Amino acid sequence: MPTCEMCGRTLRLAVRGRPPRYCSRACRARAYRLRVADRSTTDARAGGRAGGQADVQTGGQAEGRAEGQGEGRAEGQAEGQAVPGAGTRADPRRMPESTETGLSEGPLDQPLIVRTAIELADRDGVAAVSMRRVATELGVGVMSLYRYVASREELNDLMVDTVFGERPLPEPGPDGWRAKLELSAREEWALYRDHPWVSHLVAVTTRPPIAPSLMAYTDWRMRALDGHRLDFATMVQIAIMIGTYLQSAAMPLAHEAQAARATRNTRQQWADARQDALHRTLRTAHLPMVSEFGAEAFQASEPENIFEFGLHRMLDGVATLLDAARAAGDAPAGSPAGPSDGRSGIDEI
Repeated sequence: MPTCEMCGRTLRLAVRGRPPRYCSRACRARAYRLRVADRSTTDARAGGRAGGQADVQTGGQAEGRAEGQGEGRAEGQAEGQAVPGAGTRADPRRMPESTETGLSEGPLDQPLIVRTAIELADRDGVAAVSMRRVATELGVGVMSLYRYVASREELNDLMVDTVFGERPLPEPGPDGWRAKLELSAREEWALYRDHPWVSHLVAVTTRPPIAPSLMAYTDWRMRALDGHRLDFATMVQIAIMIGTYLQSAAMPLAHEAQAARATRNTRQQWADARQDALHRTLRTAHLPMVSEFGAEAFQASEPENIFEFGLHRMLDGVATLLDAARAAGDAPAGSPAGPSDGRSGIDEI
C-alpha cells in the first residue's frame, strides 16, 4: 500500500489518475513549504548571481509543468494561480490565503478548518488543538482563521457538531422506547470510541456545546419516551441522564488514549508493570474485597464492560419509572395507586 510522503500514513488507492502522494491538505502544505525553503536556500547559495533569480524562476516553471502533467497543476499551488512568468492572470476568487508562513493549498473555509482541528484532536488529543496549531497544520497565518471561526470556543462547538452530524440517528428507529434508547446510547458510545477527545468537551457540564447535531440526540431520546405518560421535565431528565452517563463513562477512553500516546503502553501493559507495587499495597492495607481483584475483575473494569453494565441497569430504572407512571394512570381515581389530590402520579416520583 502507498504511504504519505510526509507522515507515512497508509493512503487510499486512487480510483483514477496518478496515486496520491499525501494523506491530507496539511501534509501537502508542509511538503510545499519544504520545497519553498529548499529553493530559497539554493537561491541564497547562488550569492545574488544575476542569473540566479532567472534560474529559480525557470526551474519553478519547469517543475510546475512536470507535476502539472500528472496532477493538473504544480504541487502546493492553488487552482487558478498564475505561475511567475507564465503570462497568465490569476483568478482572485481562487487565490489561496496569503500569510507570513507561506500559502495554503487552496481556498480556506470553515469546514476545512474544523476538519483539520478534528484530525489534530484524533492524533494528538484535544489539548493540542489551538487556533495557532490549526493554522500551522494548514500552512496559513493564525489571524486568517478568525475570518471563518470567531473563537476557540466556537471551534469546539463546530468540532462536536461535525462528529455528531456524521453519525445521525435513524428515523424512525426500532420499535419500542427501550430499543430506541439503547440504539442511541450505542451510537454515541461508538462516537466516543472513534473520537475519545469529544468527552472532554461535553462531559459533566451544565454548559454544553451549541451543537445542533448533539442536541438532536437529546431530542430523539425524548421522542422515544413521548406518549408514555411522562411529563416534559421528566423526559428531559431521562434524556440528559443517558447522555451524561455515556459522557462520564467515556472519559476513561480519552485518558487511556492520552496515556497510551505518552507512555506507548496499553492498559494491560501498565497493569502488568505495577503488579509488584499492587501486591505490596494489598499486604499492608486492610482491603478484603479489593485483595480478591484478579484477571476477571480487571476485565470487568474495562470501559467497554462498564458501559454495557451501566447501560442496562439505567434502562431497567427507566422501565421501572414507566411502569409506575402507567400504573398511576390506569388506577381508578381515589385508589391507593391513583392520584388523590388532582396531581398526576408521576409528580410523586
